[in-house]
Amino acid sequence: MNAPLIDRSHELDQQVEIWAKAARQQARIERLEDSDEFYASVPGTRGVWASGSTPEEAEEELESALVDWVLLKLELGADDISSSPMSTSERSGSAC
Repeated sequence: MNAPLIDRSHELDQQVEIWAKAARQQARIERLEDSDEFYASVPGTRGVWASGSTPEEAEEELESALVDWVLLKLELGADDISSSPMSTSERSGSAC
């Protein structure tokens, strides 16, 4: 009986990762003033940001933060991610 729950959880993880990769494509990356660090964020994902020593590292960290953000919102009871950076048509058919 536990198999369907595991499959559903795995499917959710896959959907969240797909969402995060798509959101990452909309990332805004900038070099921090007076620093060698880069700052990355995605419009519409309030409070989600990351930094890294290269733009690529900042994007990778951002993707991880986006996954955590989505999973937390869903755990807190969100039916979908209403402040998603993706359009409604891009979200249709997914749990996010």
